[in-house]
Amino acid sequence: MGKKSLQNLNIAIATHIFATGPALELEEYLKNKVNSLLFIGNPFPYSKEKRSFYRFYLRGKLKKEHKFLNVSFLDTLSYFKDAIITFFWTIRSPRKINLFIASDNFLGFVGIVLKEIGKVDEIILYTIDYMPKRFTNSFLNYLYHYFDKICMKKSKIIWNVSSKISEAREEYSGIRIKDSCKQIVVPLGVWYKRIPKTPFNKRQKNSIIFMGHLLEKQGLNIVIESLPEIIKKIPDVSLTIIGTGPYERELVSLVKKLKLSKWVKFMGYIESHQEIERILSQKSMAVATYKPDPESFTYFADPGKIKNYLAAGLPVILTNVPPIATDLEDKKCALICRYDKKDFCAKIISLINNKIKLRTYSNNASSYAKQFDWNKIFAKALKSSL
Repeated sequence: MGKKSLQNLNIAIATHIFATGPALELEEYLKNKVNSLLFIGNPFPYSKEKRSFYRFYLRGKLKKEHKFLNVSFLDTLSYFKDAIITFFWTIRSPRKINLFIASDNFLGFVGIVLKEIGKVDEIILYTIDYMPKRFTNSFLNYLYHYFDKICMKKSKIIWNVSSKISEAREEYSGIRIKDSCKQIVVPLGVWYKRIPKTPFNKRQKNSIIFMGHLLEKQGLNIVIESLPEIIKKIPDVSLTIIGTGPYERELVSLVKKLKLSKWVKFMGYIESHQEIERILSQKSMAVATYKPDPESFTYFADPGKIKNYLAAGLPVILTNVPPIATDLEDKKCALICRYDKKDFCAKIISLINNKIKLRTYSNNASSYAKQFDWNKIFAKALKSSL
């Protein structure tokens, strides 16, 4: 491809999506900065919206938008369908793609095929998460690691959301970091200036919030099971849960079983991320009590919701699972708790009952998050990649 300024490039982004995600933020960042941008979104198999789609921008203006048929496929077939759709939508683009940015190994392999036939100049693999056992289906899991090895060899550069991912790759793929293409850390970010900054004394008192995909590994059951003990000490405590997912039914049942409906509010899926940010900015603190599991992608990833919590000025109570946890505790933005009710209760109660500490942690969280503004992150990543 050679050295080109960003404004002269034709770029394609191919991704799997659920609600929000870094590829969508990259679309927002790039659409007014490049000559043309093709954004291809493929919903994950568990998404309610099943239709793959693309948006095509020319010099910042949306010129075309198209959605695929609204049909469901088995999980295994879904990834093959997405690969085929991505291939054909890219090949039909009237311009040669200078840079193909893929947010997973399957779509990265599509980019490599497109490069082999001359449609694409260079590939960036944008690794949002990494898991030794990504799929329960052994064939899909084999392909996941096989395509990842190919991407390590044939991409121009790999963006990892944490340094742990390159270490895990070396361990599980058998390919040494020095034998791979260049890998850099591109952490998840936030639109820092967009997130409301509510003064501490105007926030909802003793309010706890969680946002994200409702999975068992998120550890929300620990939070809910701890509430009866917390309520004894802090009767006006409240928990707000934003998001949906396969574990939602169990969590709702647990709230009913413990007679906690007065204190727990399920808000479901909220489409507008700006509305989510507004709600976050009104709360007192957030939780991220991930269940310890060495095969979970959270061990290697950089959970985006934590950055949103911090930018909204929310101290975080979290387990020592994501790589960022210890740094947050060191910077007095968060408290690390063990994955058990007793320790979680102690940490929550200690923070709520110490308003000076709570205010300090809130201010620290907001200040810490400034470094993760998407404008800074993407500008630095692209400078290292072009």
